[in-house]
Amino acid sequence: MSPGVNSGAVILTAIAVRLWLLDDPLNPPNLAEKLNATYDYIVVGGGSAGSVVASRLSEDQGTSVLLLEAGDYDDHLPSIIVPGLGFLNYRSRNDWLFETEPQPGFMDGLKDARSYWPRGRVLGGTSSINGMVYVRGSRHDYDRWAEYTKDQRWSYNNLLPYFKKSEDMKIPELQNSSYHGYKGPLAVSLMNTVPLSNKLIEAGQAAGYPYNVDYNEETMEGISHSHVTMLNGERMSASRAFLHPVLNRTNLHVAVRAHVTRIHIQNKRAESVEVIKDSRRYSVNARREIILSAGVLASPQLLMLSGIGPRKHLEDLQIPVIADLPVGQNLQDHVLFDLAVRIKEALTIPLTGILTWWTKLQYIMFRSGPLSSNTGGEVMVFRSTTNETKDKDWPDLQLIFNIYKPSVNGMYIFNYAEKVNNLKLLVTYFQPHPNPYIRHATGVICDNYGFSCFPILLRPESRGNITLTSRDPFDYPIIQANYLNNLQEHTYNSHEYWECMIKHRPVSVYHPVGTCKMGPSGDPTAVVDSVMVHGITGLRVVDASIMPWLVSGNTNAPTIMIGEWAADLIKGGQLSPRNT
Repeated sequence: MSPGVNSGAVILTAIAVRLWLLDDPLNPPNLAEKLNATYDYIVVGGGSAGSVVASRLSEDQGTSVLLLEAGDYDDHLPSIIVPGLGFLNYRSRNDWLFETEPQPGFMDGLKDARSYWPRGRVLGGTSSINGMVYVRGSRHDYDRWAEYTKDQRWSYNNLLPYFKKSEDMKIPELQNSSYHGYKGPLAVSLMNTVPLSNKLIEAGQAAGYPYNVDYNEETMEGISHSHVTMLNGERMSASRAFLHPVLNRTNLHVAVRAHVTRIHIQNKRAESVEVIKDSRRYSVNARREIILSAGVLASPQLLMLSGIGPRKHLEDLQIPVIADLPVGQNLQDHVLFDLAVRIKEALTIPLTGILTWWTKLQYIMFRSGPLSSNTGGEVMVFRSTTNETKDKDWPDLQLIFNIYKPSVNGMYIFNYAEKVNNLKLLVTYFQPHPNPYIRHATGVICDNYGFSCFPILLRPESRGNITLTSRDPFDYPIIQANYLNNLQEHTYNSHEYWECMIKHRPVSVYHPVGTCKMGPSGDPTAVVDSVMVHGITGLRVVDASIMPWLVSGNTNAPTIMIGEWAADLIKGGQLSPRNT
């Protein structure tokens, strides 16, 4: 091949890389620029649940559906599509940038003692910026929901068909599993791994952890390669799976940059929504129902702004009370404590090596290399740590192994404090571990090769709440996470020391749920009954905020399942339960 041809190929490749990896907006197709006065159904929020609900309801061509998403369009953004660039979404225009309120005496290892809560500000919601890990949780989680709500439709046997309905399982070893679906819109795959991933699996087995090819089947126990929502080296968010293929439906209008500010309720019936889109105000009526899928923070905020919430709180803000319900309470979240390990061999890729001319070329031409893989969570462990959880086969501990160490990015992504003053505990904490290849302070490690381990308590007892800052719908709500308490100083490396450290610097796993809790009729702690708001007709909540308890794992897959389940409920059908 002549030098001229080589030069031309290089130039063409450079142009392709620039087009793919620069954040240049394109004209999004088939999106609603103007809104009709009336639709049959209005879905508020285009995230993990809302994308599913809008897609499924619009399968009926005789039904008109409007989906309102406050964020922007998603499918032109490399940081969303390219898995290895996912970390660029944090603290970007695709992120709402929520933070919790400080807890005096707690979380002092975080900047301003606030936990950072990224939430997706884009079509697809948080499924467009998350780690893509696909975990359903334990069958016991859902059986507990069913028992509590007195509604057997929430039992595991009844919900398994809805997990399967969404799924297009791409993992070869699971192609014949009765626990998985193969014709759904949501691709589930194994991410591309690095040599360290298999080394960690081998080490786990040597330590007594059984290898579990599928923690989404009957048992979660063991060590596994992670399942992820990816297809051919690209992220499969809820919007890419459920909305993009159907944007040409004439009965489905999807509007982005459409911020719902209030739900109008007359005579205990939800009738319309007030929307600001592109600086223009609309009032849009719903003939049948309004489905609120705005997420664990925005759903309770919008209910309270509309007069549904705790009476005293609403009266203090001079909001007329339509329904006195415990909206915003029961907030739960998983927290982790990160431990970094430095290794001798180059079995991983440093964060600085993710985005190079070679990795870009690998991705453009073959959808391979570091950019084709998630930047964390390659290996997963679920473990039952007590006799009770072992007897039930209901793991209470999750370990996520990340082949990239957070290093200085921990200060950025996890919100670690850059400087910690007047805290003797951290002076000890930042000392090197006696093992020269291990240090505990991931926030200051800058070595190239290593990995992180994130232990996560799966069923925390802490409960927080969401309240309004004001009547202004553009003011962020107040997040009281109430993670932990009783911080004290203890001898280094003692059990009490590590307990104290975990309380001192907990980091959210970004799994908040529960702020519009579902429960049986008459339950004073519940907001919804099988996703319909108590005492209000024509208004449902369909997202992670209805969970009465956190599931035992990541929350994206269960939230998508809730969307599938609710869409069938609204349409008047139900899949047959699993035969036992």
